[in-house]
Amino acid sequence: MIIKSYLNCTLEEINAKRFNIFIGISLGNRYFSKENIKRYILWALQNTKDDVLVLIADTNQAINYEVFNSYTPERALQVAIRKSAEIQECIHKIIRGLPKDKQLLVRICTWEDVRKSKYYVSKKRIILDEFKSNTVFHDFVITIVKEHLGSRVITFDLKKLEHLALYLLDELPLLLNGLDFEGKRYTLHPYPGFSSLEDLLRGLHEGVLFPNFTRKLDLKSDVAEIEGYVD
Repeated sequence: MIIKSYLNCTLEEINAKRFNIFIGISLGNRYFSKENIKRYILWALQNTKDDVLVLIADTNQAINYEVFNSYTPERALQVAIRKSAEIQECIHKIIRGLPKDKQLLVRICTWEDVRKSKYYVSKKRIILDEFKSNTVFHDFVITIVKEHLGSRVITFDLKKLEHLALYLLDELPLLLNGLDFEGKRYTLHPYPGFSSLEDLLRGLHEGVLFPNFTRKLDLKSDVAEIEGYVD
């Protein structure tokens, strides 16, 4: 893997297998082809502490389908679940192609598994409250959304931008505090491409952005992210 940036970790820590790695698969990111997903998994198996968790960000993708495709909430959710099933089958095929001793080291979860965590729910509530009450934080998040939209931003009013922001806010508890799944904690997340979102994550972890908000979140210090591209 070609690592371009590190957030809250070093190459030495990764090589020492300090972290359990989770791979977040965004349904809307075309970078996650079958081959690239496989390469991510193989890299993670070589560098994780215990095992690897593949997280499919599926039901939250319905937010994007509602805005970009003008789908009803019901149809958006159906499409997200169908695409998730396709990716899950792809990952199962990848796992079946691994050596026997590696197959048990790759686990799969979906966004609904994330939402079952009481810890996640409590952090998300704090984040949503901050988005509603803190105009500076609200505007910072909206700026990140606009950056992701690029030239398309001119077609979206504030109401749609705020709806799209729900996707980012849905991810924040996990990106800031890691992922707990079936009794194990995963704290290193490789992803293809950093943005102003990582500036927000770094600023919150270091307490230089929205310090009062940071204190409310009670962040864990062992959560890390890398900007990595498989080769």
